[in-house]
Order: sequence, then C-alpha cells, then structure tokens
Amino acid sequence: MNTANLKSFFPFFKHNPDLTYLDNAATTQICQPALTAINEYYCRSHSNVHRSSHTTAKANTNQFEQVRQKLAHWLNADSSKEIIWTKGATEAANLLAYSLSNQFSSGDEVITSITEHHANFVTWQQMCIKLNLKLKIVRLTDDLKIDLTHLESLITPKTKVLALAHVANATGVKQPIEEAISIAREINPETLCVIDGSQAVCHLNLDVKQIDADFYFFSGHKMFAGTGIGVLYGKQIRLEQLNPFHFGGEMVNQVSVEATSFNQLPYKFEAGTPNIAAVFALGATVDFLSEIQTDTVRQRESQLIDYLLHQLQQVPNLSILAKHDLVGAVSFNISNWHPSDVSEILSQMNIALRVGKHCAMPLFNEINQDGSVRVSISLYNDKQDIDKLIAALLDLENFL
Repeated sequence: MNTANLKSFFPFFKHNPDLTYLDNAATTQICQPALTAINEYYCRSHSNVHRSSHTTAKANTNQFEQVRQKLAHWLNADSSKEIIWTKGATEAANLLAYSLSNQFSSGDEVITSITEHHANFVTWQQMCIKLNLKLKIVRLTDDLKIDLTHLESLITPKTKVLALAHVANATGVKQPIEEAISIAREINPETLCVIDGSQAVCHLNLDVKQIDADFYFFSGHKMFAGTGIGVLYGKQIRLEQLNPFHFGGEMVNQVSVEATSFNQLPYKFEAGTPNIAAVFALGATVDFLSEIQTDTVRQRESQLIDYLLHQLQQVPNLSILAKHDLVGAVSFNISNWHPSDVSEILSQMNIALRVGKHCAMPLFNEINQDGSVRVSISLYNDKQDIDKLIAALLDLENFL
C-alpha cells in the first residue's frame, strides 16, 4: 500500500485535510477498523463479559478472550495468561511497582535511566522513597543511549528491578534493551527486567521471547487503537508471584466475611468491568497491523526518518539531540528560539507536533535544555509532510 492508501484508513485525515500531523509519539490516530469495532460493540452487542449467561454476554466473553489470545500470538507470548489488560502504560507501570512491593526489603535497589518517561521513572522513584529502596540511575552515552558499561557496574546482588524504555519517548533513540537485560541476568539472575514499549509498539516487530524481559507494557493509543486500553505482558511465572493491584469483582475466586481468595491469571489483575469496546478495538487494530505493517512499510518509516534528518540540515542554527538509531521521532532545538514559540507558530501553519520536556524532565535537566521540538512520524506520513515542516521552519522569521 502507498501512503495515500494508508491515510484512507484513518478518518482523522479526511476531516483535517490541511493539517500536517507529526505528533504521533504523543498519540497516533485511530484506524477505521478500531472505530468500526467500537461502534459495533456499543450499537449491536453491548453487554458485560465474564458474568452473565445470556447469548450476547457469552459472545462478548468469547470475543474478549479471543483478542487476548490474538495479542499473545502477536507478541509471541507463551500463553494468553501472560496478557493483562490495563488502562494504558502508566497503569501497567504502577501495577508492577505496587504488586512487587511486598518482595522488596529496605536497601534493595532499582535501576532506571534519566531518559525514561515519567510513567516509568516517577513510579519507581516513589516506590523507592516509600519502601526505603535505593534508586540508581544509569548514565547515558553522548548519543543518549544507555551506557552498558556503567549499567554493568551498577548491578549488585541487591538489584531487584531494571526499568528501561525500549525507545526513548523524548528523543526517539532505540535503547539496547536486549544487551541490558543480558547483562542484568548474567550478574544477578533475580533482577526483574521491566520494559516500557510504548514508543516501540507501532514501529518495531515485537517478540517478547527474543526480548526476554520479565514484563513489557504499552498503550493502545500509541498503536492506532484509541485511548483507555493498554497491555501488560508478563512471564507467567512472574505474574503468579505478584499480588493483585486492584480489588473488586472478577478478580476474586471465593469471598467470605473472614477472607478472600483471588482468581487465576490473568483475571486476578483485572478488577471490575473492563473497557470492553477498547479491547475489541485493539483486536481489530492488531488484525489491521498484521496486514499492513510489512517490511516495506517498516523500511519506508526508517527512510522517512533519514529524510527528516537530512532536510533539517537546511534550517539555520538547528541542533538535533540525537542522530543515531532513531525510531519514529527526532528532537531538536533552534538557537534563540524557545521550543514553545516554535510550536505556536507551526500550529498556526497547520503543523501539529509537540514541544517541551516530553514527560522526561530528568533528561532535559541533565543535558541543560529547556525542552525540545519533537517531530514524530508514523506509517501514514510521507515526504510531503516533512517538506511542509521544513518550509515552515525556514519561514519562522518571516512569519513573525
């Protein structure tokens, strides 16, 4: 499929034909199959799952679990029991930190990096403060990658968690997570490896067996499925060791006045009525992605990032935060321009992107920047979008 055909699957562009959308790291547009699935559920089959025994409820429950199996297959997980539905990546990170808390002792260590999204940084930071754990920060190399040599020096027998992003939210840098996990396992096999895949999910082919993290999570709204749904993958043996995060209906087995026993995996982590429509939308999106995310589309995304990097060289006084191993995004600054001013003017030129510290304040404090302009692409973007951006950047002074 060419780019025009791909855009036709996203109604947003039909309703916003003059907008150049380059803010995909914040959220991707929702695809038509996901919208259709949401509409079908609410208009034709709205009822709960795992509860009632009438025909519609049974059909929904079957479809609900079929989507779970589909995600397990898509991620190459061993079992659908390893797929937990969450509201998004942020809830997944909090679920892990809370559920693991009873396995920590004062003085235990958590390792993360300053390039993490706040969801994967603040969550562990606050857990360390609450439980008197030691938070260790792995340094970055000059190209804003995890410094594996420094990581190796940080891991000790007290290291309980290594929490890293697969692709950095603020810079688009693909991190060497497989190597990091291998180092952690070699030094301390008990280290739990937690990977935030939010920025990787719609750009890379994910294989959780190959990655070999204990836990891997992401949000549906970063992969064309809409908001309110996320996926937490966990190795079954690890998930079975965790306590529930929320309490209520569905996640229980037996309840008495004296005590409660909890449901089996994956249901013990899914208290209450889930976002059924969002799960169905995610399932439809996975079908859509399985069809269109070919090697050709992946290659074209990579070429578009290379084209963006090359074209940005035309803009005077522009400096790029990171230039190597970029996936889906490029961050830059223009001297004598505040990022917010750049964004406001570009917005008036019908170009949508994001500026600021991108929920990664420790990173920008470290590199002494007020923030950055972040351009993030997806499979429906093309060179014309980049050309419009470059023309607008070159016209900033004239626009004022």
